[in-house]
Amino acid sequence: MERHYPPEWGKQSCTWLSYPHNEKEWGKKRLPRIRKFYKELISLILNFQDVNLILPSEGFLAETCHGMSQQRYKLKEIVIPNNDIWIRDYGPFFLEKKVRGKIKPLILDFGFNAWGGKFSPWDLDDNVPREIALYKGCEIESYPMILEGGSLEFSGSGLILTTEQCLLNKNRNPKLNKKDIESYLKTTFNISEILWLKCGLEGDHTDGHIDDVARFIDPKTIVICKASDKKDKNYEHLNNSIEYLKKWKHPKEGYKLKIIELPLPQKMKLKSERLPNSYSNFIFVNNGLIVPMFNCATDKKVLSIFKKLFPKRKVVGIDCSLLIEEGGGLHCMTKQESLIT
Repeated sequence: MERHYPPEWGKQSCTWLSYPHNEKEWGKKRLPRIRKFYKELISLILNFQDVNLILPSEGFLAETCHGMSQQRYKLKEIVIPNNDIWIRDYGPFFLEKKVRGKIKPLILDFGFNAWGGKFSPWDLDDNVPREIALYKGCEIESYPMILEGGSLEFSGSGLILTTEQCLLNKNRNPKLNKKDIESYLKTTFNISEILWLKCGLEGDHTDGHIDDVARFIDPKTIVICKASDKKDKNYEHLNNSIEYLKKWKHPKEGYKLKIIELPLPQKMKLKSERLPNSYSNFIFVNNGLIVPMFNCATDKKVLSIFKKLFPKRKVVGIDCSLLIEEGGGLHCMTKQESLIT
């Protein structure tokens, strides 16, 4: 039996999202605004592919996204109790496996503890992969290891990119060392090599998720954030990460990676706390790319970079200034399910 985690730029079946309802986290004033953002984002994604929207209860069916029936693709609403919106991290990994020559879906379910126990409760979020497996009627494998989707980047050809700050953090898996974690990842995802960056962005509550720093856009190409201000606390470690990736060579196949630099957007703060706003938190959709915007001077430059990188995709931006106030981005709040043919 072979298993494979399809790259995000491959053909997708749908995008999964969880509808915002957590008043404790969002507050009474921001909750209506984030729901408005959700409706705008869902309407945008429906130009490219189907959306599966998780609702915390049937009471939300009447207020979500009805009126989108004229869209090109379909919106499905699925009731699964949950704690918050960040399905990238607590949701399932949608794999495919080959059994006797046929490709079938496989869900991997890892433990979730709200980024090291920072935001309770998280018990409902932790159960979502199993509920999705029941909904889909597909095979699921569950593992006790704590692992969030935003902490891993996949090349689609046997590489994983991650950070030591997150995966080796003792608030996740205190009994596992680096060798143990590498063994887990190589076995469960059927990959051969892991590239370790030191850390993520300043102000990131996730302890350094890779999707705010660097992303694969094809099997041998990575886009990575670069700080231009030497006084920026991100400056040194991002430069070190860029140099590491430029020097890296596949130990068996001998190829090197192509590295493309993305500017960091203008600093954003909520009260006195820095926010981890980043253009690398984009999402792939079928024939398109949706990029976070932050109402700053670098927005147009970044859209131009992505349009040159993806001439055959429709590249669109969406204002994520409100979303980043809760510390996450487009990639953090979505989960792609690949199309199995």
